[in-house]
Amino acid sequence: MKIKTTAIAAALCTAASAQNTFENLARPDGHAPISIMADHTHDAGKWMLSYRYMFMDMDGMYRGSNSISPTQVFNNAPNNYNVTPTRMTMEMHMLGAMYAPSDRITLSAMLPYLASEMDHLISPTAPPPLQASNGGRPTFTTRSEGIGDLKLGSLIRIVHDGPHHFHAGIGISLPTGSIAEKDVTPGPPMMGGLTSRQLPAAMQPGSGTFDLLPSLTYAYVADSWSAGIQAAGAIRTGENHHGYRLGNKFDLNSWIAYRINEWASVSTGISYHWEDELNGTQSDITRIIVNRTIPTAFSENYGGQRIEALAGVNFVIPEGILRNHRIAADIRVPLWQDRNGLGLGTDYTLTLGWQYAF
Repeated sequence: MKIKTTAIAAALCTAASAQNTFENLARPDGHAPISIMADHTHDAGKWMLSYRYMFMDMDGMYRGSNSISPTQVFNNAPNNYNVTPTRMTMEMHMLGAMYAPSDRITLSAMLPYLASEMDHLISPTAPPPLQASNGGRPTFTTRSEGIGDLKLGSLIRIVHDGPHHFHAGIGISLPTGSIAEKDVTPGPPMMGGLTSRQLPAAMQPGSGTFDLLPSLTYAYVADSWSAGIQAAGAIRTGENHHGYRLGNKFDLNSWIAYRINEWASVSTGISYHWEDELNGTQSDITRIIVNRTIPTAFSENYGGQRIEALAGVNFVIPEGILRNHRIAADIRVPLWQDRNGLGLGTDYTLTLGWQYAF
């Protein structure tokens, strides 16, 4: 009888641990890696505040899945270019809040602030006034920053039973971000020489359109590990006042996390990202100076797909004034990427974050 009672008690402890779900920050593996959004819901009356910092480095041009040199961009017959990007960095600061008015519904809001920088190289065979307007220098850099698009969403619990957790998400992205950022770029004298010009869509903080944000997330929570898979997308609607619409997006993220102890876990995963090319023609963008100006001025050079490996860590502070505050980090590195047309390849993406539920 004693053995049987002990076995039952052990089973109950295991079941209780499995019930320690993705909604409980006491588990270090209680959330997906920090770069994955909309991964969990909350019980009625609960709040969560969050902050994320993301740094993306894009280095070197690609034609499809092949890395190419600047010379190959300049001599990309029949569409030769006067200028090519060589590197781009993007930093994002994102504030987030979640609130559950009921056990079934969790509401969310996220507001990003973005800062982008793109380095360029002028072709040695470009019209002489182009480089002359840049003081004879073959390189220049453009920068932009500002508030991005506000995202509002609702997560709906479908299955919330033992180790199994499945929810759907529907959200909307509001065009609060600017699509009219400018910076100084070189040009021939008849176009004003070195002057402030409209930057291409890749350098704008906003989309300029109302976008739908659907998602489906399944998570399995075991005694000392958890795993999940999420499908999420962005469906663009309408056309912005600069005459274009960004491409629709689809992301498939998978992860598995192992709990090292009561306050730390490690995670790994694989993700797939797809983005359609830009639709329309960007107004106020110079497209032709003898040859084409730059790949980012043309819609067919936007979007593509890539497969990435992910590695992350999660820490939950166990005691003190910051008890149950979560600190997390993850890094993504492409295993394969295939650009539509010509575009910068992704080198890596680093995300750091803080979360606190109460």
